[in-house]
Amino acid sequence: MKISLLAMLAMLVTQAATSDTAAYFSFLSDADRQSLLETKELTAVGSNAAALPFGTKAPFAEEVKSGLTVAGSTVAIEGLFLFPKPAGDAAATLYNAVNAVASMEGLEYYSATRKRMEPLILASYRVDSAEKKRKVPDPRFTEIPAFQRAVIFQKDNKLGDGLSEVTWKALSGGATVMTIKNLDTLNYGILPLVAPGNLQMLFVVVPLTDSVVVYGVMEGKTASLFGLERSKDESFRNRMRALASWLGTRIATVK
Repeated sequence: MKISLLAMLAMLVTQAATSDTAAYFSFLSDADRQSLLETKELTAVGSNAAALPFGTKAPFAEEVKSGLTVAGSTVAIEGLFLFPKPAGDAAATLYNAVNAVASMEGLEYYSATRKRMEPLILASYRVDSAEKKRKVPDPRFTEIPAFQRAVIFQKDNKLGDGLSEVTWKALSGGATVMTIKNLDTLNYGILPLVAPGNLQMLFVVVPLTDSVVVYGVMEGKTASLFGLERSKDESFRNRMRALASWLGTRIATVK
């Protein structure tokens, strides 16, 4: 069977791109790397971010170490996710994708207790400050700032209404670090679950040759839920998956 020169070049480009992605994950074990390349997802759970196996060994390990400041954490979840790389100016596309706070509205996640998809974020938008709380639109960037900070409001179907502080930091190579920290107490039903500042999330978005790496880690210090710890851990894991999926969708659709 004859293969055209164009087909051969396409195969070589694909192989090179795949090799580039695999090489980036050289900090993973062979089994974990293969699992990530095949399933596009790799997660781990523990009690604190410093003891988790992936982010502490990644090229962005220092960002993970400095970006989370929860003292005495009781739960930590991390995940690596792979998404197709958008066409065009990938750096600008990715930066605008992670800045689209309002697009979190309507986000769903898998409820570990009800065994079905349910609404997670009922409302999401930036506010001008934690004091005034006036709704403001998401900006759109043509140039990427080195650093920015914002306050956002979210109506969470599981943890209630609250404000969070969000930061974005540009890294070399078009990568972006996004952190989210709660400013208000979060509740599990009527029970206080997380004090202000004790639920923190960090996302690193890294463009490669043909794919985009999204790393997410969530660390929290939560109140004891009297035997519901396993359910709580699975709930946080599914929350991480939902947020990574949101980023993947934004990466694919933002122009």
